[in-house]
Amino acid sequence: MDIQKITGLLEDIVGEKRVTDKDFDIVAYSRDLSPAKQKMATHIVMPESSEEIQQILKIANEHDVPIYLRGGGTSHWDAFLAQEPGIMLDLALMNEIIEIDERDLTVTVQPNCTWAKLDAALQEIGLTYLCSEAGGPAMTIGGSVMKAGGGPRGTAKFGFHGHRDIVTLEMVLPNGDIVHTGSAAWPSAGKFKRQCLGPDLAGMFIGAEGILGVCTELTLRIRPSSDYEERIMAVMPTLDEVIELGHFVNRLVGDEYLQGFYLWVEPTAPETFVVMADIFAYEKKIMDLRKKKLIAKIEDLGGEIGDPAPANDYFDRILTGLTDIFAAGVWHFFGSGSCRIDDIGFLYNIWKQELIEKRGYTKAGFGGQVLPRDWLAFMVTNYQEPEEWDELVEMADDINEMVLEGPVVPYGIGGRDGLRPFVAERDTGYYRLLKTLKKTLDPNNILQRGIFISEEELQ
Repeated sequence: MDIQKITGLLEDIVGEKRVTDKDFDIVAYSRDLSPAKQKMATHIVMPESSEEIQQILKIANEHDVPIYLRGGGTSHWDAFLAQEPGIMLDLALMNEIIEIDERDLTVTVQPNCTWAKLDAALQEIGLTYLCSEAGGPAMTIGGSVMKAGGGPRGTAKFGFHGHRDIVTLEMVLPNGDIVHTGSAAWPSAGKFKRQCLGPDLAGMFIGAEGILGVCTELTLRIRPSSDYEERIMAVMPTLDEVIELGHFVNRLVGDEYLQGFYLWVEPTAPETFVVMADIFAYEKKIMDLRKKKLIAKIEDLGGEIGDPAPANDYFDRILTGLTDIFAAGVWHFFGSGSCRIDDIGFLYNIWKQELIEKRGYTKAGFGGQVLPRDWLAFMVTNYQEPEEWDELVEMADDINEMVLEGPVVPYGIGGRDGLRPFVAERDTGYYRLLKTLKKTLDPNNILQRGIFISEEELQ
């Protein structure tokens, strides 16, 4: 690659101030929140429009330069780092709220609008989005949707981002075409419906981690704010009772009791199952009824209701900011995935037996969030000293191998330091179809090269 030539071509599109090829600038983009090793791009460019992205993609195709997409930079599984030398698109300048439609209850935003910015604007007019990301309000909406992410608040009722609330997407394909999904695909229709004419094409992009296109605009479903919200914390006697409680809060599909339900088990107390619930309603009598039924069920299962203060603190911090979360070191989520409510015991037993009992590793906690009819479960630890890296990664790889042999859908793929090697070696029909889509939409393998699918697999 002729770095200086590419720099000049990019400057012709966005100007000198929004391009750099200097190492001291690029190094800030070389790590994410995971233990993934440092990976350096050759250029950082900050586009302001889908048209600029079109032109950048044209250069990338003509000169065989891969492009990597960075939103808020909060990935914790090697999901945006440059797997080989190439251009990193920093989408930070595409962060506007384009329109709030109070009649149709939709909002249209650019991808790097944060949840905090959207929530502040909605709250001013009595509206909300209700969901949160595990990384807190600083996470970008585009990043959340493109990885089909979710957090502990809202997911019990609404699921992962993109599964229920995406209305339309604007995407720039690897060849530079700008396409719209849903009703926005029909020029005279507007942005109000997820599907248009044929298949749900939005679903093809959601969760693909940017390998099929660059998201430049999203329209989401929004809701009225609720004046009624309460939290409950309880300790359940065994995991069996947690599972039964998970079924209970999630049984009324479409009218779940809770918007958030979180399980946490400390590694130093592997038999103590703490659950935290976030209840909301639009009417006080419904709030009171849901709280009464939930408490009755917890007590019927032998659980003990505790002080709600920790639950209030936890759910509030998810919404207002996690400024101290990395004080303990670099965080690493592993052994993570979605499973049936009854199957969370499979992941828990691997955590308890393999990590705590066999290895004596007592730094990794076990957690889970109820989704509509399933769990997102995970193991999480952190480290502060560089020499801990090798031990942690080797251990996490061993655990991931065990977990993915079971009844678990992997969460967050990423690049060579993520789950990509585990997914590739299984070579499922689903993965082969994804490779076919990638080859069709991106024959030069420009977007996110080496993330989700390796270069060798596309030969």
